[in-house]
Order: sequence, then structure tokens, then C-alpha cells
Amino acid sequence: MNYPSLVWHLKRTELFADFELAELERVAVSTPYRSYQPGEVIFRMDDLADALFFVRSGLVKISKLFPNGKEAILGVVGQHDTFGELLLEPEERRPTQAEAVEPTTLIVLPRAELQKLLGSKPDLAMKLIRLMAARLFEAQAWSAEVSAYSAPERVASLLYRLAKEFGKPHPQGVELDLKLNQEDIARMVGATRETVSHSLGKLKQLGAIARPRAPMVVRLEQLKNFIEH
Repeated sequence: MNYPSLVWHLKRTELFADFELAELERVAVSTPYRSYQPGEVIFRMDDLADALFFVRSGLVKISKLFPNGKEAILGVVGQHDTFGELLLEPEERRPTQAEAVEPTTLIVLPRAELQKLLGSKPDLAMKLIRLMAARLFEAQAWSAEVSAYSAPERVASLLYRLAKEFGKPHPQGVELDLKLNQEDIARMVGATRETVSHSLGKLKQLGAIARPRAPMVVRLEQLKNFIEH
């Protein structure tokens, strides 16, 4: 398959949207592609944070693993999203794990190159700070939801956010074609798979889910009403 140029993909990312094409050409020289298959780990917890990643195509889940073997999925990132930004200190270690959910191609910006750009582009530094602040805000907001919402409400909230970010228009609502199973959803909302199954059934009965099996079709207005009431 023929893809647009690397410069085009960098231009579509939030961090490099304001760069001139000549500047992006220079960045592109040091940003190789890496491809991953579903289930392949991109980096593990405690790996050296040596690069910033941009999703050219595919889907990546970011998770945290605990000593008891449990996994909490903190989020998913898709095309043109950025991840792995916690790497400003020389010996910074990864606090999370990143894994490809589907066939994924990444643009990899080495830390040394990023630091050069930050030194010459103050605006880029501010964008990176805003990105990190937004991720922190999202994590805090989700932590609050886990405390305040019931399991069905957390599932509804998650589906609503995923549909807004990754959904495509469908005659019955919004199609959510992500390779996430009920176990993945359970790890994202802090519940058991059985609880998620029950929650999905309840949301279908209420008309918030038009099709419960992949690719799932949801109705945003009904999801929102369920969450808010």
C-alpha cells in the first residue's frame, strides 16, 4: 500500500502542525518508521524512555502492569496521536507499557533529536507541555469517574469517549471498529469481564448500543443521557 510521505504525516500531528515543510524534511531524516503486529509490545514498563512516538496508522493501548499480574488499560491512541512523551530527563524510565492492538506503523522521534528541536523551537516546548498537561487532566478526570460512576456508567462513558475520538458515521449511530474485547474494556473501566458483559446488555436494552458485537454501533445521545442521568 502506498502511503503519503513522512512529512505529510508529521504535519498532521499536533506537535508539528505549525512547522514549515523544509523544517519537517530535516526532522524526517531522523524519524524512522517501525511496524508492529497485534499484541506486539512497543515498550515495556521501566524501559529507557528514548523516543517519542507518532501513530502513522493502527491503534496502540497504553497500560500499567501490577505485581499481582493485573493490567489496567489507561487509554488507546490512534492515527496522528502522540505517545511516550515522558522522556525529558536523561535517565527517564517508562511508567507504562505500550502495545499494538492491530497492525500499527509508528513514526519514531529519538530523544536526542527531540531535545534539539525543543532548544530551537520554544513553541514546540509549550505544545509538549500542553500535551502532557492534557494527559494528566484526562487521567485525573477518569480517576474521578471511577470513584463516582457505577460500572455501567463507566462503560457508557468509555464508549462515548471512544466513539467521539475513533467512531465513524453509521445509519444506526456511530460505528466503533476497534479491536478491543470485553476483557480489554474491563481493564479500562476497572471492572470484571462479567460486569462489562452485563453493562453492555443493559445499554443495548436502553437503546444506547445498536450493535453490541464488533464492529460495535453506539448512539451518542443515548449514551450521554445515561451517563448524565
